[in-house]
Amino acid sequence: MKLAPILLEADQIQALEQAAATGKHPRERRRAQAVLSHSRGLTLQQLAAAYAVGRDTVRAWLTHFEQGGVAALVEGPRSGRPPKLDAAAKKK
Repeated sequence: MKLAPILLEADQIQALEQAAATGKHPRERRRAQAVLSHSRGLTLQQLAAAYAVGRDTVRAWLTHFEQGGVAALVEGPRSGRPPKLDAAAKKK
């Protein structure tokens, strides 16, 4: 199913361009660029190929943006292996 391009307002474009240029994480920058590209008419297939991800991933990025704006493009903390060193050992 073809997803209609997102219509962005000037403040949204400015926020996305800023996130694409200066976002803290590369993933955030890539997602902001994808949303901007989609608003300019690129299809899910084209975006998926450009960013080497699946169409479902691109669709998820766009859905997150529509529901929560630029802030929704930022990932939360990821789980991972607990640190081996405790706070006392780190101080040494």
